[in-house]
Amino acid sequence: MNGKVKGTIACGIVAAGLAGALVFLNPKDDNNNAAETSSEIPAAESLVADESVLILEKGADEINSVKVTNENGSYTLKKKNELFRVEELGEISQDDYLTNGAIDCCGCMDAEKMVEENASDLEKYGLSTPRGTIEVSYTDGTSAKVEIGDVAYDENKTYVKTDSSNAVYMMNTATLTHFLEPATVFADLTLIPQPDENSWPEYGKEVITRNDWDYKAVFENDPGNNEGIVAAQVMTEPVFAYLNVTGSTDVTHGMWGLKASDCILPFPDEESLKEYGLDEPRCVVELSGEGYDYTLTVGSQAFDPDIPEGDTPVVLGYYCTLKGAEGCDAVYLIPTESLPWVTFKVEDVLSNLITANFVVDLKELSVEKNGTKTVYEIASNGSSADETPAELTKVTQDGKELDVQEFKKLFQYIITCPTTEICFDEPSGEPEYIITQTDNEGSTDVIELYKDSARRYIVKLGGKPSFRIPSTWTETLDENIESLKNGGKINENY
Repeated sequence: MNGKVKGTIACGIVAAGLAGALVFLNPKDDNNNAAETSSEIPAAESLVADESVLILEKGADEINSVKVTNENGSYTLKKKNELFRVEELGEISQDDYLTNGAIDCCGCMDAEKMVEENASDLEKYGLSTPRGTIEVSYTDGTSAKVEIGDVAYDENKTYVKTDSSNAVYMMNTATLTHFLEPATVFADLTLIPQPDENSWPEYGKEVITRNDWDYKAVFENDPGNNEGIVAAQVMTEPVFAYLNVTGSTDVTHGMWGLKASDCILPFPDEESLKEYGLDEPRCVVELSGEGYDYTLTVGSQAFDPDIPEGDTPVVLGYYCTLKGAEGCDAVYLIPTESLPWVTFKVEDVLSNLITANFVVDLKELSVEKNGTKTVYEIASNGSSADETPAELTKVTQDGKELDVQEFKKLFQYIITCPTTEICFDEPSGEPEYIITQTDNEGSTDVIELYKDSARRYIVKLGGKPSFRIPSTWTETLDENIESLKNGGKINENY
């Protein structure tokens, strides 16, 4: 395939991609102005393929650098280690597809047709003061310049000329779009890559700080390794709690695969960080483990500038910075839906399990109320670790054998004690209830319930205040204990 054809294909693909991206990034246009200017130009005949005109004859492999100037400033694409890079972006990670695609666009650049061979009035084409220029320097020491004018009567076309003549051409607008944007359009917007399915790093620790919380939320691997019952991670602050897989995954693993929608400002200084609300952030997410240490800082909301004053503002996302990821020394705009940490409620990610023991792994369950203890002795034909599922075979209370199936319902009732309201208040007095689960290895999980008010109890897990629950739960617990003892049914509602 010759250089002309290869360049055209690559340029077309990248132009289409950029056009789509830039509609979101910069939805404003000057079509009204373009229409006024273009109304002076008579409509041309329908374009056909054989009318295309080569305006830059040398191929992409002969290009040394490309300097672009537009209303946003100027930048230079220059080859570095076999890849073209925007010099002004320095060490900011860049999108190889876009940078090399821009070079392909400049190689053997062709226009769709010539509009006027020797234009005496360049102003009507927007070329007396071009919107942008593309200066191409070649490896043989020569150079050429393309000037970009107004959008034509057909909005898909734009007027251009070279600096070597006054011939005016029409080019595909999408091909030129990225040459009218700032250098930051070439920044790579994938901030943290998504790992392959089989190469996820070992989970370390995630700490979330928010300006609307007086605590931090901390997530770590489950020390009990209860994967399969609940999520593989647990919350360790502000309370210890198990997580539900569906509600917690975005919060615990959302940093991997994090993408921005725009690069706003490379190399921000302190004043710039303040401008974007990053000096007093609304949220900070710290995720660290073996081989990685990321800090995502979330600042002010970014609003759609095209929404008229007085209309309901549309939030595009938040201004953010990211430390610990190579090539990300910039302020980025990240969509709201990619930032679950900013708005999630702690209660929404918690499992409905207050403990995560399998009943077949227990040898004893005791419920003590105001000094009176009920003890259940448990026997099984195996453990949860067995390949063949173990079964509960016998449960006794004071030597009396109980209904195994009803006991399992009682156990389920206890471990699904409500977790919908977290609580940090240290209760006073002594616990009214102490529920102890003892496994076959002798390890224990202790749940303590303290009277908080006429209708509420505070739950302590491992000696730490964790949840506040309704007193109806304890009332039903009392009834269930008595019902099981007398051969009755367990009420699973409260």
